[in-house]
Amino acid sequence: MRAHFLTGAILTAAVAMWSCGGGGGGSSTASPSAPSPAPAPAPAPAAPASVTISIVGSDGSRAFSPNPVQAASGSTIVWRNSDSTTHSIVMDDGSGAIGNIAPGASSAPMQLRGSGGNYHCTIHPSMVGSINGATAPTPPPSETPPGDGY
Repeated sequence: MRAHFLTGAILTAAVAMWSCGGGGGGSSTASPSAPSPAPAPAPAPAAPASVTISIVGSDGSRAFSPNPVQAASGSTIVWRNSDSTTHSIVMDDGSGAIGNIAPGASSAPMQLRGSGGNYHCTIHPSMVGSINGATAPTPPPSETPPGDGY
């Protein structure tokens, strides 16, 4: 009887081990997950553009290139004097006096506030330009009477 009991105990222990065993076929409900990626940083605000207007002569609306120039509010405007004469640029509405620009030099940057406007050279009043205008402005009539030789 003892042998019978011992055989039964061994058989029970073997069945218990087999059913709890770690032998593979089951699936685990918890799986390791990859760390979630960090959120992307917000894009930096775009820097205002810089726009260069070249002074290419003293001939009315053809004195500046490009003319008119297109620039967004907040952009910086620089005039580059590619002519052989000093020029002095001022905004027509008085919002910005750029001052004298020697041949080969550039003005200090002017930040465009608002939507733009017209400008001219105080030394050569026929030199006219526009920022964000549909067309270049018309130069004022010449103050020199025709036939004086000037």
